[in-house]
Amino acid sequence: MKLVKRRKPLLDEPLIPTVSDVKKKYRSGTLIGRFARHFSESKNTRKLVIGNLAAFVVATSFLPTVRPNTVLASDETVIQPTTQLVTEKGIQLPLSYLKINQGFSFFHPGIDMGAEVGDPIKPIKAGIVTEAGYETDGYGKTVYIDNGNGLGSRYAHMSKIEVKVGDKVTMDTEIGKVGLTGHTTGPHLHLEIHQDGVAINPLTVLPR
Repeated sequence: MKLVKRRKPLLDEPLIPTVSDVKKKYRSGTLIGRFARHFSESKNTRKLVIGNLAAFVVATSFLPTVRPNTVLASDETVIQPTTQLVTEKGIQLPLSYLKINQGFSFFHPGIDMGAEVGDPIKPIKAGIVTEAGYETDGYGKTVYIDNGNGLGSRYAHMSKIEVKVGDKVTMDTEIGKVGLTGHTTGPHLHLEIHQDGVAINPLTVLPR
């Protein structure tokens, strides 16, 4: 006669034991603590967690993947957007090089860029000229440009202004020349950048 070894049941012990079973198995600790120990040490709990995790991975592998910049219509057909996005050119230096004579501070709401008298000045960004003339408050010959979206820029101590109020300027427009008009001890360009009327450090937005 051939003996057949009996297989163990699928579950060695019940998943949720009775209170008496837990008390017999663990002699110390609170009732809640004994149950916690049972679940953490139970093979059945680990089997259940691993089985559910595997089932979740298999199920989610069949879900459709939606790529960025696509739109799902009500019938779940994929429609590619037809709008062409135009990337606007960023902010540029107003001079051909960057040399800082004085930085931004509470008492100096801009930067002084060292230059030679007559060096051409271009706007940091396209916009509309809102000020162009001589200011007696220390700026001397100055130009202010509304660059749009709350951004504005001032160019001061110029020797020559080549634009007028209302002009639309591009990043290739020469708005004037470097000078030393107003309160200055030497030729340079005083540049201020404002966001929603508040002066910000130009070095945080200018290219390096």
